[in-house]
Order: sequence, then structure tokens, then C-alpha cells
Amino acid sequence: MMSDNPTPSLSQYFGTTTEQKSKSAEDFSNVLSETTSKINNLQLEDNLKNEPEVCRLFAETPVQPKDPTAMFFDLIGNSGSVSAGDDGFSPRVAVGSEADRRRDAWIPSERTRQCLIACATAAPGTYFPERDFLTMPGVLLEEELTDTIGEAVTVYLGEAEATQRRILTAADVTQDERGLRELVQAGAYRAGINLTARLLTIYGQGRGRAGHPTKHSPHSLQLWFTRIALLVKIKNFSLAQAEAEPFGQLDKPDLFYQFYPEMYGGRPGSIASFSFRLLLAELPMHCGKANESLTKLFNILSVVRQMLTNLKNGLCEDGNPTEISESDRSDSIRLWFGREGRIMHSIVNCALAVKDYELAMDLLGQLCERDGAPRQALLSALGRLHLQLGDVAGAEVCFNEARELQGGDPSVRELVDRGLIAIAQNNFGDAYTSFQQASVLEPTNVMILNNMAVCLLYGGHLKDAIAVLESAITVSPVQALQESLLLNLCTLYDMESSKGRLKKFALLRQIARYQADAPAQILEKLYG
Repeated sequence: MMSDNPTPSLSQYFGTTTEQKSKSAEDFSNVLSETTSKINNLQLEDNLKNEPEVCRLFAETPVQPKDPTAMFFDLIGNSGSVSAGDDGFSPRVAVGSEADRRRDAWIPSERTRQCLIACATAAPGTYFPERDFLTMPGVLLEEELTDTIGEAVTVYLGEAEATQRRILTAADVTQDERGLRELVQAGAYRAGINLTARLLTIYGQGRGRAGHPTKHSPHSLQLWFTRIALLVKIKNFSLAQAEAEPFGQLDKPDLFYQFYPEMYGGRPGSIASFSFRLLLAELPMHCGKANESLTKLFNILSVVRQMLTNLKNGLCEDGNPTEISESDRSDSIRLWFGREGRIMHSIVNCALAVKDYELAMDLLGQLCERDGAPRQALLSALGRLHLQLGDVAGAEVCFNEARELQGGDPSVRELVDRGLIAIAQNNFGDAYTSFQQASVLEPTNVMILNNMAVCLLYGGHLKDAIAVLESAITVSPVQALQESLLLNLCTLYDMESSKGRLKKFALLRQIARYQADAPAQILEKLYG
């Protein structure tokens, strides 16, 4: 799962990996969309590792940490590192290792830096910062989240059906990070959110505690990271944004180890993980404020590039003249170079959200030129961007160059690229053939099956399109019961017959059997 130069996929707009079994493959979210939007929403296979997207945190079973004392939060932290514990909670808080120092390094703002100096030089117990220097979060959700699928089953299918549903709740697991991991791995995201509220209460940051001073630790901040990531996962963006607001851009002094000299013995760096920093920067994009996300992401990118400059000039990441070995310096450069790439991918997604195609194309070009870049996948993504702009010839140039890098038999990505070109030329028969060939290589890839169904629909074969999606659910219900497939199938049922509601209830029964959670949009579509 981890790599030296992890490169996240541009999956919001260009594709997902087959490993993202719990992430919805945002394909044609509405099969009735105009022909001009056919290319814009098609999702393709990128086969890139270590996405920064929060959904990937919960998509697969984590690897076991090298350190047997490490716990759950070592595992959910996203990579971008040279070691498996990059962004996770480290139990070694008193005297951090070189890996800890490298992972936690950050350049605070000048205001925060001055506060940290004052804190470090003051006599113990004599420094009391102003309130606006403090981060004072609290759980805003007054009540625990309920089982929305179970409620829908009770109303529309009856109590008898509802009693057959079995899912984990926060009360069914140990009240610690082990229990939280169990809930996340079971897909019980709402229960996980409920458990984070209970665990944050231990830190004085539970319900009703917003605005109250409190101390922070790697563990408490990873709880917040998990909670906000889970809220994004269930698409409760407004609550995620509200609970994330006190953290700002993670620059306040009490979010740095130096603020607690008596606890961490002078250990430098940010207590918050890099993944948390990136998540908070991306969050406004989910709330329709992509420009705000762009500003925050460029700020992070500026800091990371300054850190790389410092390292190359013989300094530490934050600019201090502390001596580090050449091997450690090389590892630090590799780590932050990888993180720079993650930020650039996020900026591309934001640029596409605001239709700034020039910025997106420029950054994709920069990513292609980076050392160790997965050029084949990036060229494919660049080709799809050309298609969004209606430049079929430019897309073919990119796809051809990607194919030359591939060599040998066609890959899934190449076959899907062919399908895209065919769609752009209104040749749905050839597009279907390409997607079908890709499906032979990856039979359970929901994105490909979705695209096949869309091609059949536009070719006038409604019943065949329905059969493709229904077959996917029959063969692999756990993988296939994803948002995009369900939305498309519900729309096709509406087109097929006025009795489509009965078929939707059958889907609801399947979801109740195989899924612990489902976005509200899906449930509304099923019984609305």
C-alpha cells in the first residue's frame, strides 16, 4: 500500500482504482444527461496508488504496522511517505525518532512561531496565550446518528424485514480505537461517527464543548481526522465543515508539539497529520466552495515547496540549521516531494470543479515531468481532459502516447480510453465493445459495467442496459451496490415502467442485506 513516491489518482474526475471497493465510481450520475456531458462524468480506471481521497482510508484492510505498539491511527493515516507509519499516531511522544521528526515537520506562520518561542522560553506554568491562539473544537451533533437504511426498510418493507437486518453499532464494539477500526472495516460509518463522539468526550471535546480551551494530542487529532473523514464519507458535508471550522488551517500554536514542552520534551513539529491538513483544505470543495479549497491548497503547496528548498539548502524542513545525515535528508526530500505531488493532484480536482481547465492541464503537465511519475496514467488523464474540452484529436495524441508506454496487450485503461474516444464520436457500439473487453479483464469493475449500460441505453437497448447492472449486483453484491450504479439503475427502472418502484424496493432489500450504510441520496432515490 505504501510507496516511496505515492501518486494519488485524480479519481474525482478521471477514475478510481479497483481497490476502492467502497468508493462510489462516479460515472454517469444521470443516464438522461445531454450528449454533450457524456464525456464529462465518465470515470476511468487509473490504477494509481495511495489516493489522498478520504474514501480510500476505509477501502481496504490496512497493512500491519512495523511497530507492534502502534495502534489504529497508524493505519488510517494516508501515505505519502517512506515508511508505513507516515501520518499515523506515534506512541513515542517524548523523544521522537528521525522518522517522527520528518513526518511531523511543518513551517508555522510568523505569528504562531513567535507564540511558540514565547511558550518555550517562559517558566513552566507562566505562559497563558490569548484565546484566539487556541483551537477549541467540540462535537456539534446533539444526538447519535441512526441507521437510515433500517429506518427506510421499516417504513417501506415492514418490521419483519427490518428485524432481519444485522449491523454493528457503537455499543457493539470496544470503546477505543480497536472498536473504531472494527466499525470502519465493517462499513458502519455512522456508528463510527458515534463512537468518535464518545472518545472525544474523554479529551473534553465532546458535545457542548466547542469554544472551551483544551489540550490536544496526536490521538485526539487523529480522532478528529477520522470523524471528519467519516462525515465526508457519508456526504454530510455541512456538519463536517462546521466541526472542522475551529481547526482552521491547523496553524494555531496549540497544534504544535512545542506548545506543550512539559508533555513532549521539546519535540518539534505539527501534532496534526499531513492527511488531516489536506482533508481540511479539500473540504470546502465538497461544500461548493472550490475556490476556497484552491486558495488553501496553494498555501499548503507553497509551504511544502519552501520546506523542500530548505532541505536542498542544507537546512531542516522548517529552516532551522539542525544537522541531519545525508540519508535522512534524502528520505525527507523523498517524503515531501511525494506530498507535493498529492497536493498538485488535489489542486487539479479543484480546478476541474471550477472549470479552470487551463490550470488543470498545466498541473497535469507538471506532474508528467516529475521524477518517478506514472506517466501512462497521467497522460490518460490528460487525454480525458482534452475530451472534456471537446478536443478529440488532442485526446488521441495523449492516449496514443500512453499506449506506447504500456506496450504489450491492451490494459484496462487503454480499452476504456478507446471507449471514450468512441463516445466522443457518437459511436456507442464500438464504445460498448471496448468497455466489454475491459470488463473481461476486470469482471467486477463497477465503473466499466456502468459505462457499458450507458452505451446500451444510448444505443436504444434499455432492457439490456438494465440487465448489465442487475447482473453486476447478482454476481458481486458487496462491490456492485455503489452509488453510481444504484442511481443509474433506479433511473433506468423509471424509464422502463411505471412499476419501477417495486424493483427499487428489491434494491433496498439488497442494500439492507449487504451494506451497513448508504448515502441519503440513494435512499431517497429508492423510495422517493
